Amino acid sequence: MAKNSIPTEVQAKPQSQVRLKSPAKKDAGALRHLWLSPWTSWVGLRYLKSKKNSRFLSFITLMSILGVGVGVTSMIVVLSVMDGFEAELKKRMMSSDLHILITPTQTVSGFEAGFVSKESFEGTAAAQLLRSSKQVLSFWPIVSTEAILKSGRKVTGVVFKGVTEERMKRLRSQIVESADTQLLATRNGAGTTRLPGVFVGQELAYEMGLIPGDQVMLISPTETEGPLESVPRMKRYAIEGVYHSGLPEQELHTIFATEGAVRSFLRKQDAVSQWEVSVLDFDQAPALAREVQGLAPQFRVQDWVQLNSHLFASLRLERVSMFVILAFIIVVASFNIVTTLTLMVLEKKREISILKAMGARHGQVAAIFLSEGVLIGAVGVGGGIFLGGVICSVLKRYEFITLPDIYYDRTLPVTFDPRYYVLVAVCAIVIVLGACLYPSRRAARLNPLDGIRFG
Repeated sequence: MAKNSIPTEVQAKPQSQVRLKSPAKKDAGALRHLWLSPWTSWVGLRYLKSKKNSRFLSFITLMSILGVGVGVTSMIVVLSVMDGFEAELKKRMMSSDLHILITPTQTVSGFEAGFVSKESFEGTAAAQLLRSSKQVLSFWPIVSTEAILKSGRKVTGVVFKGVTEERMKRLRSQIVESADTQLLATRNGAGTTRLPGVFVGQELAYEMGLIPGDQVMLISPTETEGPLESVPRMKRYAIEGVYHSGLPEQELHTIFATEGAVRSFLRKQDAVSQWEVSVLDFDQAPALAREVQGLAPQFRVQDWVQLNSHLFASLRLERVSMFVILAFIIVVASFNIVTTLTLMVLEKKREISILKAMGARHGQVAAIFLSEGVLIGAVGVGGGIFLGGVICSVLKRYEFITLPDIYYDRTLPVTFDPRYYVLVAVCAIVIVLGACLYPSRRAARLNPLDGIRFG
């Protein structure tokens, strides 16, 4: 065969059938070569250490690391604090007795203005399940109505709730201020009459300026027939005590009294408006509520998640929003990584050309600079995770940041959830990898002749 002869199998193929490898396919192997060609990471590390214009490139590299680290730290601290608020909220809800609420609907026989007979539910299979379940701590009927509370010139809307004696014993354990028995009496001609007592929340007492022993007026929106026309139902009560449940929403809008006092106010002797259930395992309440709903479809069964769905939805929305906003810190920091790698490619033109002349593939050359960017990002992510953990530990231990009274806690609640650390680290690495693609592809497409001639 002649020296310059072309093999027969190549001559037999038309030129249209000859397929050339596209640069895109060659570039696609950069991530693969990070694992299959370990020497690319070693070369990338050497390039990162030895820079001709060391001051300028070192400054940009340092800014890239600090930017990624600050972004990761911010995301971890913010997510940990917001998760702490949610965990504290759940803890306070767990301490309450309202884990599942059962409310009758209009399909229940005997339904009248939100009230039904006690036997309408307690004779069902759902009630038997609640009585026999080991998960249920308490299950009792509630008589409640909306009313207007008037004290002097101050007026507010409340939920007037009557509870059983057993439930009242648990409520008394939350009393922080109570009135003497003599303060509950009022003069009635020559004698005195003891007013029925009510228990108001600490937030409501502060809002209305109430103290134990004060007399208040409860006005029902339900009218009663008077001698001339319909008039609103009104009755005077005395503040028997102030309770503190840890739930500002409940303390501000719910007042308690004995079941008999509320029945006397409503003039309903055997009616029930709701049933409250508390469970042993707080997280099992939704599953139990679904089971009760299946056995009693004519009743509306709500667990603690549904009762506070608007609150948890807002917390989730805030957490996602803060995660996206703080992720832009890492995106901005990744621009510095792009600048660093682009300048590195321009500086290492001759070395890249020599590597290609020695047989390095496009994907291997791209992997060299991809490894540099990943290393910069990994150092920033590692430092950010460490600093974020330290800040969260300090906030949790020393509690030196105080919050206003409107929050559930006076200090920042912080939790340590490994899922957030992993999520933030993965998100940061993905952003850094995306930023490294352009400079690494530019290095892979460099013409070896141009690099040796002009490098």
